[in-house]
Amino acid sequence: MTPERFELVLQVYDAMNRRDIEALRELGRRYPDYTWRNAPDMLDTAERDSASGLDYVEEEVFGAFDRNHTEIEQVVDIDPETAALVVRHRVRGAISGAKGERREVHLWRVRADGSVTVQEFLTLEEARAAAID
Repeated sequence: MTPERFELVLQVYDAMNRRDIEALRELGRRYPDYTWRNAPDMLDTAERDSASGLDYVEEEVFGAFDRNHTEIEQVVDIDPETAALVVRHRVRGAISGAKGERREVHLWRVRADGSVTVQEFLTLEEARAAAID
């Protein structure tokens, strides 16, 4: 993925880590053709657009967790528009205070036409296979 396109990816993780819903809304306005799909082991795997994705983040992620942090552990460039990122999420339950972490792989596509997609996978192999489909 080109550095210019990768900058958008970093902006999304930064806004999520800061829990900055306004920054996420602004990114949604700049990239209205954004779609996102949870990992296949999650309860809700429906594809979300920019608006429904923001609703999910605000209600489900920020509502359930009072702390969330995503760390990028590895970046695998696939082509100028596509990269797979191995990430580790660390969270703390808003009510219980229980801490948890999860590792997954995010396949990002940031196309020249302005469309942006992110798909979550459990393994790097799954993400790589999806990238060539």
